Formats: sequence, structure tokens, C-alpha cells
Amino acid sequence: MKRLFFIIAALFMILQVAPAFAQQQNPDEEKSPEELAIEMAESLEKDLKLDATQMFLVDSIFRHNYVAMVDDINNMRKMGVQDPRNYKAVSDQWTEKNLAALKKVLREQQYIRYLKMIGKGKEYKKDKDGNYVLKKKKKS
Repeated sequence: MKRLFFIIAALFMILQVAPAFAQQQNPDEEKSPEELAIEMAESLEKDLKLDATQMFLVDSIFRHNYVAMVDDINNMRKMGVQDPRNYKAVSDQWTEKNLAALKKVLREQQYIRYLKMIGKGKEYKKDKDGNYVLKKKKKS
């Protein structure tokens, strides 16, 4: 939960600070949502050891969803929405869409590792072989 909150907070901060920062910097240095999505996909390629087909699909998913999320957030800003809960709701909505799409693309162990990376895989642990398995529930 802490990682997810950190990711959402960082994304929110980037979206808030980027326009002001871009005014001070050369506009060519500002990264577009597509570029950020590419970086995220490349990071997952290394961390999850994606094959070429998976990389193509993950890149496509992130490009589409990240651009759409940024559009949603920009539309909210234009409408004057100020409540951070609304921005979190939009971010959560796009996170769920990413998870649903990635579940279809990634192998089970890759998907669980991705869940762990974003702070959502708390119900899994590594076994002695290094594979993720569901934690056993303690009997009360």
C-alpha cells in the first residue's frame, strides 16, 4: 500500500510540477506521456524479463493507458477539480485497467512480481524455489 501510495503521489507531483518546470527549462527536455510510458515498459522488460511479444504488448498498454490517464487528469484540471480524492480515483481506475490488461499478457510469476513491485501483492510470498505462492492463512 505504501508503494502504491508513493507511486500515485509521485505521479501526481510530476503532473503538478511538470508545467512549471517546463517553463523554466527548455521545452524539448519535457517528456511526453508516451516517453514516460516507454520508460516504464523498458523498466518492466528488465525487471520481469519480458520476451519481445510481451514487451510490445506492455508498451502498447502503457502508452494507451498512460496517455488516457493524463488526458483525464488534464480535463479534471480544466474543470477546476481540486479534491485530491478525485485524482486518486482516476489514478486507481487506470491502475486497475493496467492490471487487467497485464494479467492477460504476463505469465503468472511475472504478474505476481509486478503486483509486488506496485505494492499490491501482499498475499504472495516466495517459496524455497524462488517462486511466488499464496501465503497460507493462519487458523484462528
